[in-house]
Parts: sequence; C-alpha cells; structure tokens
Amino acid sequence: MANKKKNSEAAPTPEQQARAASSSRKKQRKTYVSKTVKIVLVVIGVLAMLLSVSAMACSGLMSQAEDTSGYKLTGGVAATINGTNLTEDTVTKQIMSMRTSYGYTKDEDWAQYLVDNDLTPKKYRKQLIDSYTQQILLQQAQKENGVTVSDEEVEKAWKDACKSAGGAKAFKKTLKTYGYTEDTYKDSLKESLAQQKLKDAVAPTSKPKDSEIVDYINENLSNYNDARRSSNILIKVDSDASDEDKAAAKAKAQECLDKINSGELSFEDAVEQYSEDTGSKEKKGDVGWDKLTTFVDSYQTALEGLNKGDVSEVVESTYGYHIIKCTDYFHVDEKADSIDQIPAEIKDAIVSSLKSSQVDQDYSAWLEEYIDKNDFKINAMPADVPYNVDMNAADSSDADSSDDSSSDADANSGSAE
Repeated sequence: MANKKKNSEAAPTPEQQARAASSSRKKQRKTYVSKTVKIVLVVIGVLAMLLSVSAMACSGLMSQAEDTSGYKLTGGVAATINGTNLTEDTVTKQIMSMRTSYGYTKDEDWAQYLVDNDLTPKKYRKQLIDSYTQQILLQQAQKENGVTVSDEEVEKAWKDACKSAGGAKAFKKTLKTYGYTEDTYKDSLKESLAQQKLKDAVAPTSKPKDSEIVDYINENLSNYNDARRSSNILIKVDSDASDEDKAAAKAKAQECLDKINSGELSFEDAVEQYSEDTGSKEKKGDVGWDKLTTFVDSYQTALEGLNKGDVSEVVESTYGYHIIKCTDYFHVDEKADSIDQIPAEIKDAIVSSLKSSQVDQDYSAWLEEYIDKNDFKINAMPADVPYNVDMNAADSSDADSSDDSSSDADANSGSAE
C-alpha cells in the first residue's frame, strides 16, 4: 500500500483555500458576512465535493464529469482507493472548475494563488485527491458501522437551520445566492448527520470526573469568572417602527418597571404580563449565563452593572426595550476548589466541551488508523495537465517565500507527496 494519507485532521478543502485567498486579494469588495451566512458557506463549500464523491463511489468508477471545453484532458487514473479508480480527468475538471469559479482563469493568477498558499500544482492535486479519498472511506465506514440517516432527521436539521437563519425564506435566499437549493443543502445535512453518527459509533464518550471539570475551569477561568445569569422582559420594537410606536413601547416598558419597583408585580409576574420575548417567556424570562451566550452590547453592558437580585432601568436595544434582572452570579477569587462552587449550567457546558475534545481526539486516532489500513495509491501527476502552470509567473513579492516556485512539469513523477 503506497501513498497513505497520514494526517487524520481534515485540512481545508482546495475550494475553501481558494475562497480565503480570493477574499484576501479583493479587499475592496469585502463586505460583512453574518455568523449564519458564514456557517452556510462552510457547509456548502464542501457540498459539491460530497455529492460528486457519493455518485462516483456508488458507480464503482470515478469517471470524468461532464465535458468542459477550453483545455486539454490527459486521461489516465489519478488514484486508486480500494480498487475504485479516480480518473485524472475528474481531478483536472474539478481544479479547472474551481479556477473559473474563483477568478483564477489566467495562469499568472492561478500561480499567484498557489504561491500565496505555499502550494504547487502537485501539492494542490494531492490535497484534492486526499479530500475525495477521505470522503469515500468515511462513507465506507458508515456502511460498516450501520450508520443511516432518516428523512425525518434531515427535515428536523433543515428546520433548525432555517430557524437559526431567520426563517426558511431568508435561508433559501442565502443558499440561492451561492447556487444551492433546498434539496442540495439537505443532501449536505444528511452527510453531516451521517458523519456525526459515525463519530458517535467509533468514539463513544464518557462523563468527565469532577476533578477534570475543576481543573478545566481553573485553566480557563477568564472565560467563566464573573458570569452573570439574567432574566429579561422585552417590549419589542420593529426596525421600521415610527417614533410614536417607539415612544409607546418605551412607555409600556417603563410602566412595567414601575410596577416591579413598587412591589405591585414580581419580576416573574411582570414577565408573564408584559414580555414579548417568546423564547424566554416560557422560562420566566430566563436567558441564561452571559459567559455561555452572546447578548447585544447594550444588554451586556447593563447586565454587567448589576449585582445578584438587581433589576435594571429600561434598556434600549435593536430588539426593543428590555428590563433585566440579574438572577445569579459566579465568581472565585483565584481558583475553584470544589465542583460545588460551579453553577450547574456552567458545569454542563464544561462537560460538553471536555467530551467534545475527547471525542475529537479519539475520532482522529480512529480515522488515521482506518485510513492507514485501506489501499490508497496516488499516481504521478501528468506534466501536461492544464493547471500545471509556470510558477515563475507569480509575483514573488506577494509571498513570504517560495522555495518550490518552479513548475511541477519537470518534477520527478514517481509518486504524489
């Protein structure tokens, strides 16, 4: 068995690297991307590869994709994975498609991208082949471990994604911007769920010891110390609300606060009568710990000025008007000495983090061993593939160094790196 992939950590795909480089070189076109959209991009960035790999693996032969004009195809086999051939033309078309998609159609631009990312045509080709290989072997492992994903599970994941993105309509619009549909995104969700189930099967978790939890919080104390838990009453204001509507909402919030301060209403009763925050109203206004979530700046600033039991003045945010109560506070002077000092929700978050870290380590070890025991051979890159450009065309001043700046056309073609 030759040319085994030893690095079990998932490296960025060539498409993701291209996107990053393109963004860096076109700063004048850079715009703000929300957290939700960034997550969408991560998922759809690998979607095309996942889908094409699935189809090719099912056929047993990774033949080339639809014909693309404008460059020469060489034929031949790029790699063999457990008897399944990945054709050289498939690799070429994938790379040339990426070049077109991200604006590297000129050889000098392509060379510059490679130099900027410490790559050569041969290294880039190997990264792509490694990505294909890992996906094929993961799908094989899913079958071996009886991993299946139901339509109901995919639908639930889809609804959760839509909710996080502000609704199905907004989410579909975002997907469409990047050329994807509800169906293709659901395909990616199915693959993601399958990989998570595989991870659960091959890297089961165990509950961390209390001493491990205490050690963890002490090692990361700045992330948890002085945490405040709060409850919230919200009087909503639409973004396009008139001045009259804003004034009415603020007056309603002040009326609520006055009743709390006078003792006419408890905070909990005021939540029930006044709050328009449907997410927290069911929990008597509770929105959790600030160290475990993220609040808008005005809310966070007001909360940090409260002691346990204090109620804020009316606080304005982009959502409307808030009344905030600090319901709990966590602080240790130097370090935690006992698990009993740690609030339950913070302890749960730490347990989750420790489990996730252990699972990742165990899964990486399993994946490296699994890949290593499978047959995986990469053949030499043909010198005349169209992405094998003259690296001297790149501007060396744009890169820190480029020791490997010559074309791979004259490189020894024994085996891929």
